[in-house]
Amino acid sequence: MQPIPRGVWDINEAFTLTMGLRYASDEITSEENLFRYAEAAGEFLDSGALGLDLAIYNIINGGLVADASHIGGWAPTEKAVNGGIPVSLSVYRAFRRKDETVTWRVNLDWNYTDSAMLYLSATTGTRAGGYNLVFFSASPTYEPEELLAYELGSKSQFLDNTIQLNASVYIYDYKSIHTFITEVTPPLIPGERAGLTTSVLSAPGVDIWGIEADVLWLATDNWTLGGNFSYTPSEYSKDLFVKDVAALDTPESLFRTFDGQVKNIKGNQILQVADWKYTAWASYGWPLSGGSKLEFFGVYSWIDDVYYSPFESEEEKAEAYDRTDLRVTWTSASTDWTVTAFVNNVFDDVGVLQVLAAGEAESFRHSAGTTVPRLYGLEVTYSVGN
Repeated sequence: MQPIPRGVWDINEAFTLTMGLRYASDEITSEENLFRYAEAAGEFLDSGALGLDLAIYNIINGGLVADASHIGGWAPTEKAVNGGIPVSLSVYRAFRRKDETVTWRVNLDWNYTDSAMLYLSATTGTRAGGYNLVFFSASPTYEPEELLAYELGSKSQFLDNTIQLNASVYIYDYKSIHTFITEVTPPLIPGERAGLTTSVLSAPGVDIWGIEADVLWLATDNWTLGGNFSYTPSEYSKDLFVKDVAALDTPESLFRTFDGQVKNIKGNQILQVADWKYTAWASYGWPLSGGSKLEFFGVYSWIDDVYYSPFESEEEKAEAYDRTDLRVTWTSASTDWTVTAFVNNVFDDVGVLQVLAAGEAESFRHSAGTTVPRLYGLEVTYSVGN
């Protein structure tokens, strides 16, 4: 990565223009090698497409020889090396790619007072492409992720700088975005079983826009208040046909064709991006005689529904939840000692952090990670050499 010096132009006392370029070159080499045994050649060679079952394979391979004295007219050969069980399989793929990109940023600041400013920026970004290793995916490589972001925001202070307020509106236009999915590949012969591979693909388009703000208020010498919120609707903006392995209505054993297995995720919410989030907190400092002090702190947070699959499936949705944490800390006059008592998740509202969905082979099992339930404790700290 080779940064090119940016340029800053102070147009006048109120306006400043900043521009910059960056050149990046990412070179990636990789390889994957699969070696395994299969009980039947057809397991790996796609027997349906090639028209081979184990018996035919063994006849071709010399594992069965003509013998009229045996039922069916064939008998196993004594040459075990030609046997069809097991069959050794080896596949090797090597890759090399080089991604070269130039990204840029343009930002205009307007300092309309000594304690307030507006800014407008346009920025491009990229993340290098890569390879789908280990899974021997049908799409061995994926292209770079590309983003064009616009942002309009403000930063200001009020009431003798006791209130700080920052806010922004932004639009993220992804030309492509890396998405981890189950890819369905059309079969070699129409009507036969479609192939499934786990892959990272570059979704061809994603639109994200949002509003966010945070505030800090030094209300008194003892009280400090703060909070933030964000609203971030998002969607896949272009067609992308992928497999929902956890869909009960389209099990692979019954829906074998390409068209029967894929779903279009255009218009669905982006993975793990909640529409709404907000937090509010308060801190109270209480000086004690002798120089020690107490601090009371509380924080409340809430997060909206989050989907952990691109199909907006209710079975893979984490419902909205909130959380309240409280703590009180005593600090000695010398600051050597601190003692903190805390209660996290005061109202014991357990939320889902992740949903993992399995397919038909695992009976469509779903599992989830959760937040920690109510937790309370006491922390004692002594600083040496303070």
